[in-house]
Formats: sequence, C-alpha cells, structure tokens
Amino acid sequence: MKNNLYRIRVIFFSFLLISESLAVHAKGRLPEDVLKQLNTYNVTWNTLSLNGSMGSMPLGNGDITANVWIEKGGDLMLYIGKSDTWSEATRLLKVGRVRISLSPNPFVEDTYFSQTLNLYEGEINVSAGTKGNETKLKIWIDANQSVVRVETDAKKNISISCTTELMRPKPYTLLSPDEPLASSFRGVVNAPVRPSESADVLVKKTDRIYWYHRNESSFYPTIFTKQNVPELLAKYPDPYLHRTFGAAILGTNMQPLNDSTLISAQAGKKFVLSIYPYTAQTETVAEWEAQLGSLISSISAGKVETARQQHYSWWDNFWDRSWIFISGDADAKNVTQAYLLQRFMMACQSRGTYPAKFNGGNFTFDYKGFNGDYRDWGPGYWHQNNRLFYMPLTASGDYDLLKPWFNIYKNMLGIQSDVTKKYYGHGGAFFPETFNFFGLFLQDDWGWDNVNGKASDQRWIRYHYSGALEVLTLMLEYYDYTKDEAFVKEYIVPFATQAIRFFDQHWPRISNTIRFVPANSIEQFWDCVNPVDYIAGLRYAIAKLNHLPEKFIEKQLLNEWNNCLKSLPPIPMTQDKQKVLPAEAYGQRRNNENPECYVIFPYKLYGIGHPDLIVAMNTFNDRLWKQTSCWSQCPIQAALLGLTDEAKNGILKNIASLEPDVRFPVFWKPFRDYVPDLDNGGVFTLALQHMILQNVDDKIYILPAFPKSWNVDFKMHAFGNTTVRVKSHGAKINQLDVYPLERKKDIIVGSM
Repeated sequence: MKNNLYRIRVIFFSFLLISESLAVHAKGRLPEDVLKQLNTYNVTWNTLSLNGSMGSMPLGNGDITANVWIEKGGDLMLYIGKSDTWSEATRLLKVGRVRISLSPNPFVEDTYFSQTLNLYEGEINVSAGTKGNETKLKIWIDANQSVVRVETDAKKNISISCTTELMRPKPYTLLSPDEPLASSFRGVVNAPVRPSESADVLVKKTDRIYWYHRNESSFYPTIFTKQNVPELLAKYPDPYLHRTFGAAILGTNMQPLNDSTLISAQAGKKFVLSIYPYTAQTETVAEWEAQLGSLISSISAGKVETARQQHYSWWDNFWDRSWIFISGDADAKNVTQAYLLQRFMMACQSRGTYPAKFNGGNFTFDYKGFNGDYRDWGPGYWHQNNRLFYMPLTASGDYDLLKPWFNIYKNMLGIQSDVTKKYYGHGGAFFPETFNFFGLFLQDDWGWDNVNGKASDQRWIRYHYSGALEVLTLMLEYYDYTKDEAFVKEYIVPFATQAIRFFDQHWPRISNTIRFVPANSIEQFWDCVNPVDYIAGLRYAIAKLNHLPEKFIEKQLLNEWNNCLKSLPPIPMTQDKQKVLPAEAYGQRRNNENPECYVIFPYKLYGIGHPDLIVAMNTFNDRLWKQTSCWSQCPIQAALLGLTDEAKNGILKNIASLEPDVRFPVFWKPFRDYVPDLDNGGVFTLALQHMILQNVDDKIYILPAFPKSWNVDFKMHAFGNTTVRVKSHGAKINQLDVYPLERKKDIIVGSM
C-alpha cells in the first residue's frame, strides 16, 4: 500500500510539472502538441545519488554550467563550471563546488523524493518530504544573466545553509609526467618548469561568501618562445596572466556564518540563493571585485520573478526552433531522448566566450578517482574531435550556439597568419589540429626541444591541415542556411582568404598542378602524396565560395581561389575510377580512420542527389574501419548514401555507449575521449539529422534514410532560411509544412 501511494505521488507530481509547463506556455511560441511530447522526455529520478556527481544532472545558460545532484546524506550539490576559467597551468577549471543543506532534512530514506530535469523550462525541480511537510526546490541558471538560482518553497519553516567547498584549497604542482593527473595538463606536461596552480582564495564579507582563483603566472610567453615566435608576444596580449575567476553567493534573509558558509538568519519557507560566477582579466584583485560587485548590483536591481519568466521565454524560443520526436518501438523512444538531451546539453554550454570541449565539455564530474577539474587529453582543442558536435547546430537552427566555434577560429586568424609568414615566408594561415584557445600548437605536440622547427614534432598531426577546410565548409553551410550577408563579410571572406592561400602557396606546382607533399591524410597516413582530404575540401569549399554574393568578394580574390581550384590534382581513385583512395600515394596505416570517405562527409561531393553514387558506395563499402561511437563517422556517411539499416544500427550503438555507474542518459561513455564524450553525441545527432533531411543544392530530401518501421514528427531547418515540419507514419507523410511556401516545390520524399 505504501509503495502504491508513493507511485501515485510520483505520477501526480509529474502531472503537476506538465500542467505548470502548459500554463507557462500560454504565452509561448512552442505548439502545444510539441510541448506535450517534449514533457514526456523530462528526466525524473526518485532516488538520491548513491555515487556523488556521477549521479548528477546538467544545467546551464550557455556559459555557466552546473552538475546538480542530491547526495544520500541529504545535501543538494552543485559543481559549477564556466567557459573561460583557464588556469595558469592552461587547464579549464571548475568555478567551484557548492553544498546546500536544509533543516529539517527532507531528503531522508523512505520518504517521497522526485528530481526532474524540466527541459522546456530549463530548470531542475525537486520535491521531497512527508505528506503535508513537503519541500520543493527550483534550480535554474538564468538564460539571460550570469546567475545561478536555487529557490525553496516549503510547507513548513526550514533553515538553510550554503557552503562553498574550495576545489583547490592548496597549491598544486605536477611533479612528474608520470603522475596520475598528468593527462589533465596535456600541453604543458613536459614543460621544463613544472606546471603549477595556486590555491583558491576565500574572502571575508559581511553579507555574502565569495572566493576566487587568480593567475599570477603564465605559460604563454614560454609557448611563443618555444614555437619560435617570441616577437609576436607584443602584438598578442597574454590571455592567462591575471585571469581571475570565482563567484559570490548571496541569499534572501541569509548571513555569513564564516568565510565559506551562509546560513538563514531565521527559519522560513521561501529562500532564494543566488550564485554569481565571474571571470575577468584585471590588474588587481580589487578591480575584479569591483566588476563582480557591479554585476551583482545590476542583476539584483531586477525582480527574480521577471527574470524567471524571461528565462522561460528563452527556453520556449529554443525548443520552438526545431524538434525531432520518433515513435514506433523502444529504440525510437531512446533515440528521441538521446537527441533531445544532447541538444539540451549543447544549449547549456555553448553560448560562452569559448566553445565546449570534446573531452567532457563543461560537465566533467568526479570519475575514477579524479575530481571535476580533471579531463583526459587536457585543456587543448582537437579539431577532429570538437567539430562533430558543432556541425549539427545548423539543421537544428541553433546558430547562436555555433558562434563560439566560429569565433575561436576567427580570433586565431591573426596569430596563425603571422606564424605562417614567419615559418614559411608566404601568405595564408595554417591551423594546427591540436591547439590552445588562442592558437598555436599544444606545446607538448610542438615539442619542447623543437628549437628551430617549422612543424610539429608529432607525426600524427604534423601535416594535418585540413581542419581549416572543414571550418570553412561549416561557415559556408551556415550561410546556406541563414543567408547572413554580414557573416560572409566578417567571417567567411577573411577566413577563406587565409586558409585557401596557405594551400595555394605552401606546396610546389609541377606542370601547373599543386603537388601536396609532404602531407598527412588526416591522422591515418603520415607519408602521403596528394591526400584526399586536402583535395576534396578545397574543391568543395571553393565551389561554394563561387556562389557567394559578388559584392563581398573582389574579382582578384575570386580569381585567386579559382586558380587554386584549377591547379588541384584530381581526387585520388583506383585505376578503374570506381573507388576513391586516401591519397595518390600513402604509407603505413596509423589510426582507425577512413579518409577516403571524406568525399561523402564532411565534403559532400558524393551521395544522394550527386553523380556517381556507385563510386561513393564502393568507397564506403570497402572502407577498412567499420565502426561507430566517439568520432567515427560511419553512421553519418551511411545516412548520406541512403543506407537506412546501417545508419540506424550505427546510431543505436552510439546511444548505447553509456557507463553503468553514470546516471544521466547522455553523459556518454569515454570511448576514446573523456566523459561525457561529446563526440559520440555529435556523431549520433548528425547521422539522425541526415536520415531525416538532406540538402542537395536547391533540393530538400525528406526521410532519405529513415526506417519505415518508425514514425516521426520533426521540424528542421534547411538551406535558404527554410523550415520544414513533417509528421509521418512509416513511409506515409501525413503532414508537410514548408516555410517559405515557394520552397515546397524543392521537396523530394525519399532518396531518389
């Protein structure tokens, strides 16, 4: 009887959440039928976390993030992250860890408990306690302001305390490259001066608690000097030195107990805790404190209720941009859940100064003996790994989430152009495969003894230059979707100019044809002649550049690009021209990749709606590495070829890539990267999108690789500022809405 009553309460609380969402939606944009579907994918837990932050839920506003969990002992815990908290040892650190305790404690065993990630409202709702004595919590990170809110609503008076638990209570020095933490410092692990991080600092205040971490040293000058460009230090200011980050916590009717803990001044039912994370480079701590104070004053001047409604409005607009709901069997529901949660997780962490990182993003947690500051593969960005969870953001219409990825390359353009000129004496810019957030190679990859070098010591990436062409491709596809002419002027033309100029000028011409040697074919082959990723990327990108508005491209520049195009060698193929090869000549295999399939994706030269589909099929079917999970692209390429069963099987493997001890359904298992493995979610998302909709020139293919046993309700974006909504039952289209209406003539159902 007790268990039945418990289940009834859980169901009733879930019903209340849906009803409350519908009430908020009364003034929203999201269609009611879509909202009802979305609410069925809220994540609800009815037990406390048994293993700490491994049992956490993600929350965020694009810049500030939090892993949220409630421990078995009854405390609400938050791991707070931010996109710009780079330490003096180059790592991306957590802002802090916060513990919130309630008295009497509602989170005791054998009492009702519910914790729900409310997707539509971008918040976590908690309800716990005995009947008539329930306490509710609302945790949200303001979508429009830099503040984390924790609100209580109790039936009876409670007391509350909030403690910051410093992540770095004492200084740390990595004494040896063999230490367990070494991978987290990758980039400076082998530095002659051991990488160190200072202790966090608590500051005594009368009305709040707050703390900070401040960089009083920097590896930046060392990196420039070791990479043989010390003269550029005067031109590009150090982004590490004096970077200060931390947070302040204030609460209604709360006061400091000591330097680290706030307590309620008196018992009450409603409390609002406000956590204000902040990062800035300032000459003094006092300046940082003053800026944080101004931020707090500005946000506090508004009403929490008004801010909350504006927060709800942002999330309403977000979910109205696009959606995918699949039904038909259990697999279909699991795919839907994975898609929605992966997209939510990107919205939580990709509107900050810097893009999310492939190896955990901003949601790292305590894992296998390491705390949330740790991540395998360190603080650097790896293009091959990072690209795959940014590429889906065009079809979902999440253009604002793409900007940090574009901006990191735009901001590197100056440094990389200057470095190219210094090393090679010609124009253009190369972009390292593994790089710091400001540019240049990760120093461990460049090599600490590479004194007079002009290329990386790492053979895996020494001539791995095609990442720039993939970035350019995504920029061009962004324009195809949005027709944003300002973006052409500010991003595409400057980036394309330098990226293509490097390929045009870096290698010799023989009989007016560029001969790409030495070269990598991605990481798979190190000793290549004319690798396919260079050639396919240039052919695809320059063809698209020719369709940009003429007013933004000088004729001389267009001629330069087209002369490069004319000088390219042909796509390397077998003698019978029936299969694409990784390069014209290549040596030993080094990795688990299929560079020959880059002509299918990311450079869509072959596939549905393109000539010579049989060549693409032969190339794909004969690939050496037939795999998925992490950064393996086989499901994406299968979808682009209309191979429904193979694409479906691939995405099902991706969404099954989970750790049994990690609770949240899309904190993906670290197959090759780190947890959460955002690569894995990115590949799955891209594959699913291409199973549902593909753009080929001015045509829009609907359900080109979609299982007939599944039903779908989707709204997605297409080229030309177009949105498409479809409801299908199996292969039958029951509803097709296209905006603008004139684009309906360009719809093709199926793959032919």
